[in-house]
Amino acid sequence: MKIQALVLSIGIASLVFGAMQAGKSPAAKATADKPDKEVIQINQRFSQAKPEDYIGDAACVECHSTKSHSFNESAHFAFMSDPKLPLSQRGCEGCHGPGKAHQDNPDTEVISFGKLSPKDSAAACLRCHAQTMDKSSWKHTEHAKANLACVTCHQIHPDTDLALEDQALKKGRTVDPKSIAHLAKQPDKQLLLKADEITLCGQCHQSEVAQFRLSYHHPVLEGQLVCSDCHATHPSKAAQSKQSAFKSKCVTCHADKAGPFVYEHDPVAGFGGSGCEECHSPHGSQNPNMLVTRTRGLCAQCHSDKLATHHPGETCWSAGCHVAPHGSNSSNRFLSY
Repeated sequence: MKIQALVLSIGIASLVFGAMQAGKSPAAKATADKPDKEVIQINQRFSQAKPEDYIGDAACVECHSTKSHSFNESAHFAFMSDPKLPLSQRGCEGCHGPGKAHQDNPDTEVISFGKLSPKDSAAACLRCHAQTMDKSSWKHTEHAKANLACVTCHQIHPDTDLALEDQALKKGRTVDPKSIAHLAKQPDKQLLLKADEITLCGQCHQSEVAQFRLSYHHPVLEGQLVCSDCHATHPSKAAQSKQSAFKSKCVTCHADKAGPFVYEHDPVAGFGGSGCEECHSPHGSQNPNMLVTRTRGLCAQCHSDKLATHHPGETCWSAGCHVAPHGSNSSNRFLSY
């Protein structure tokens, strides 16, 4: 009887919840689907503009020749100079909005990315870059939660080689001259980054950069890897599906450690925990193979009961016993035979 009562209660609760969802008023549904205020403000600049509100790049050059030259040298120019594009996606006005009001009265501002809030700035970029990063994906990134914008890392056009320094000074911070020296490396122009990745990411992720200087580390400072080789800076659906194709993002390079094995080690197989990071420090470590620790305490994180029954020495694998920690095709205890 108790079981029947429980089943009946669950059924009633499901029906009530379903009725509540189905019974939402049109106003409530409209509120849920309503676009963000910042998106409306940016889109209105373009949607409400008339063809005569656009003045073309030639008019912009009269006052902004330096900006125009840098734009012509940028990756944006190659995509925004096509005369077949609509006016709202062409040239300077494709990003900064229709310019006639600004031409008639310079006090009337165009869209200035340096003055926009991070949300407004991101909304403006996502008008064209929705395939790189859709709005819902961007909102859930750690970068968005930290109140950053696309222009924190990217330039619309390469205004200056010291863009990072200018940005830091505006925030009242000082910049390490050694980090600014990295700008001489000239980052990939196609990505319109303000600096090379290690310099750019290192402005916020200083502890991770410090780990690259430990005895055992991924060769990022040596220029053999960049941050985006492991981290999806734009976690779009395409990027997420690419990552999900691997048991771990580490196996992109370390495919031999991924198996498949007849006998799989749980962290490697992805059965729980944090995968490779259960044993390895991803940026750098003082221990060989970038291990979290080099003693048998590493295995004791999961196999604490084994320390009470035998003492293998410094590590569980140094005695020649469990020599296949990633997986084995012959031993379910990852032994040498």
